[in-house]
Amino acid sequence: MRFKEFQKALALPVFTTTQAQKIYSGGSVELLIQLSRWAKRGELVRLKQGLYQFSDQPVDELTLAGYLYPPSYISLETALNNQGVIPDISLNITSVSPTTTKTIKTVKGNFLYSKIQPSFYFGWQTVKDANGFYYQIALPEKALLDWIYLRKIKGLGSHRVNPAALKKTRLNQFAQTYPQWVRKEINEQFNR
Repeated sequence: MRFKEFQKALALPVFTTTQAQKIYSGGSVELLIQLSRWAKRGELVRLKQGLYQFSDQPVDELTLAGYLYPPSYISLETALNNQGVIPDISLNITSVSPTTTKTIKTVKGNFLYSKIQPSFYFGWQTVKDANGFYYQIALPEKALLDWIYLRKIKGLGSHRVNPAALKKTRLNQFAQTYPQWVRKEINEQFNR
């Protein structure tokens, strides 16, 4: 199978070897050899074992985070900065996942996934990136709660949090799910 035929048949910017096997006519060993050849020629980018991106199809880092480690959604510092809650920019893309904490280093950057309890795995929205692909990102209030909880943030007053970027009723509603110490941080900062 020629590269352009393969790319057209797959019609995805990022794909797994399992997805590729469904459209590739050869065996799995032959597929791995072919993927390696295409990567060496620069037609594919190997993101991690079993995950590739077509070189000529740009994928936003936030979209890529969901492909690298599902299920997950963008949260913590990345979401807070992206949505104007904090001015600090993270050098890594930060996400949460109900499965396990993990760091994935790729040629596209570092992606950090923090484990969150399944009962806290809610409160995100689906957003379309500039290339027409979709990713999940925490609502600003949820990203703040994830940040406080996972990073053990004490004394929000010392952090540069923009309260205008948050909806107080949603923040209080989401906070009810979290432990008392997290609710206390929210109350001290936003419910005076």
